This record gives sequence, C-alpha cells and structure tokens, in this order.
Amino acid sequence: MNQTLITAVVCLLLSLGTVGQSVTPKQKPAVGGSTEKAVEKLMDEYTEAAKKGDTAFLEKNLAREYIGIEADGHLSTKAEILDLYRSGQVKFEALEVKDRKARVYGNIAVVISEMAIKGHSGGAELNGTYRSTRVLQRSPDRNWRLVNSQLTKVQ
Repeated sequence: MNQTLITAVVCLLLSLGTVGQSVTPKQKPAVGGSTEKAVEKLMDEYTEAAKKGDTAFLEKNLAREYIGIEADGHLSTKAEILDLYRSGQVKFEALEVKDRKARVYGNIAVVISEMAIKGHSGGAELNGTYRSTRVLQRSPDRNWRLVNSQLTKVQ
C-alpha cells in the first residue's frame, strides 16, 4: 500500500512540472497570451502547488475524471491524489524537470518529460529519475486541466 501511495505521488509530481518548453500552438491564442504561455504558466503553478502541498489548486486544476497510471501499473484517481496531500504525508526536497517537450493539438496538450525527485511520502523515501507522459485538456470554460498521466521509472 505504501509503495502504491508513493508511486501515485511521484506520478502527480511529474505531471506538475512537465509543461513549459516547446509548446507548439495549434489553436487561437488564449486570452492575454498564446496557448503556449497559458500552458506553461499552468504547469509552473502545478509545480509550486506540489511543493507547497496546495490541495485547493490541485482540486481546481485536476480534471474530475483524472486517472494516473503509476510506475507499478496501478491506477490513481483525483480523490486519491488529493487525500495524499491532505494527509500531509507528502514532502519534497527537490523536483527538477529535465528534457521536457510539449505539443498542443487543438484543446489537448501532450507533454513528455524527465524529472529527478527527492522527498518522502510518509516514512518512505522518493528518490530517482522518471519519464512521464501527461495529457491536459482545455475545457469549455477555457481552462486547462490535467486528465491523464503515466509514469515510468528510469532504471
């Protein structure tokens, strides 16, 4: 169970810091800037929310139907991710995003990245390098929300 929770947290973290470079807009610019800038700004905010344990931000910006595919193959829901943060079990010393690539296809953004993580969930340590794929969707209210993530540990 503890390993499952750790994997869920790592998957969410990767999703939080994976957009921000090389977004190619395929739609009209967002209000106040390009689509690229809107997605970059949101992903910067996700990273800060993860570092601070900001569950209000995560509640608002994870899609209701969010599903994460964790490194061990199990699925995690939005509710499970929020419970981990609300319990105060998640703390990070480092969240470093590397080798990030994103593409926007209409109302969908696909982001692939690598991240180095150091921290803990409860008594378990989170250390290592992971590759991730994240999918965001722009909803009818014009806000981007994370709908899916998949995580693979680099061996």
